[in-house]
Amino acid sequence: MSVLPPPPPPGWYPDPNPTPSYRWWSGGSWTAYTWPGGAQAAGGQGGVAQGSYAQGSYAQGGYAQLPGEGATRPRRRTKWLGRWGGWLIVAGSAAVWLWLFGLSLLFEALDPNAGAGAPAVLSPYLLVTGSGTAAAAIFYTMAYKLRPEDRLSVPRLVAVSLIGGSAATLLVLPIEGLIDIAAGGTFEHPSFAVLASAGLVEELVKMLCAVLLCLRLPVKNARIGLFVGGAVGLGFSFVENLGYLQQSYVLGHSTGAGIGLFLTTTAGRELSGPFLHPVFSALLGAAVFGAARGGRFRLTIGVVLAYLGVAAAHGLFDVLQWAATARVFGAASGIIVLLLSLVFVLGSGLTWLLVVRRIRRTAAARASAATPTAVGAG
Repeated sequence: MSVLPPPPPPGWYPDPNPTPSYRWWSGGSWTAYTWPGGAQAAGGQGGVAQGSYAQGSYAQGGYAQLPGEGATRPRRRTKWLGRWGGWLIVAGSAAVWLWLFGLSLLFEALDPNAGAGAPAVLSPYLLVTGSGTAAAAIFYTMAYKLRPEDRLSVPRLVAVSLIGGSAATLLVLPIEGLIDIAAGGTFEHPSFAVLASAGLVEELVKMLCAVLLCLRLPVKNARIGLFVGGAVGLGFSFVENLGYLQQSYVLGHSTGAGIGLFLTTTAGRELSGPFLHPVFSALLGAAVFGAARGGRFRLTIGVVLAYLGVAAAHGLFDVLQWAATARVFGAASGIIVLLLSLVFVLGSGLTWLLVVRRIRRTAAARASAATPTAVGAG
């Protein structure tokens, strides 16, 4: 039984790609840091064994250094809010809500003629935080996970999210509107046809926007597809939720339901949001970007099957919501649909985790194949 040697420590080694340069090995994988060609790796003193790294292996067990570099590790990018930044965003949003509702209660106490509920002037803050908190927290977590070798900057990911999400909603609106009119639906009571076809329309439009915005990305693989697809899904979710919350806020004040309708809608959209558009778009993005070869996107059977699967899951969730409002299951409709929705959320989350694990295993296998190996050690 053979035992594989441990991977070499971080350092500069000849680039495994056919380029005359050196690339920084992090100790577990290749990074995007390179050193221009022409430099010669040589052994030295101070803990560096004699010999040099050449032809993809250690010579005499030595570690590679670049002249003048002293095997200095490249400086890592600073992270703005740290690994818990997503939770800090949620906490900041909660603080905004406490502040706004605290002011509302204070105004009511000072003015005996004040009406119940939050003053209308506070609605823009409630709308923005109510629709964007989960999206902002998830987006920050995604951006924090980016690596130099991904060749995908945070500003570009922000642009993909904002432009892609906004463009997708603008394109989906007329398409679904025409379907709803043809099926006899209304704004307050959408038809079954538009709900059943929502997955087919929305997932296709979101992914088309993602592909168009990422035609020139230097790296196209399944991992990048998770980031790009998730970003477009978050942008789409933010704009869509903003419309839902605005509608519920207006209806709450016009029908006498008050702020309660807005609060329940906000809670539902924030809790379900992370498991809907971002997950659907991320899964489809992983399939689309993973099928790319030579920097070009390809329409494969796997991509088509992934699209149909994601669209079916999306449509199923929308149909479940329609069943709840239409009381398809009688008096128990609310409870039955809630249980089915929980099963749906768990299923989508588990699918996402399985896809992520598969992408990691594939990347680890490729990195292992390109790992520098030690020879002559001992």
